[in-house]
Amino acid sequence: MTAGRWAELVSAWETSGQSSRAFADKHGVSESSLRWWKGEPSRRARREPGAGKSRRGIVALAKVVREGEAAPASMAPTPSVVIAVGTARILVGEDFDARLLRAVVHALGEPS
Repeated sequence: MTAGRWAELVSAWETSGQSSRAFADKHGVSESSLRWWKGEPSRRARREPGAGKSRRGIVALAKVVREGEAAPASMAPTPSVVIAVGTARILVGEDFDARLLRAVVHALGEPS
């Protein structure tokens, strides 16, 4: 299976609310492989030259808009996709950072 397919499975597992064992059984993969692939993006990031530094001097930030507040006009253009995690809405544009999006979705999905 490709790294991309594993990334999709890990993302689906993280948002499913299922245990690693239940999710792995349902999708016909080993639980240990699923857990290993969950950690692979951070291992790859640590191996890359300049790990921990922003690319091209760009730092990814997220604007938080609380429920009931109007989103600022600076949040344009219109998002390509809107992702709902509980009561939170994530507006995703064309040039989104996939790693940051996964981290945000994961953080929003964790029980407090």
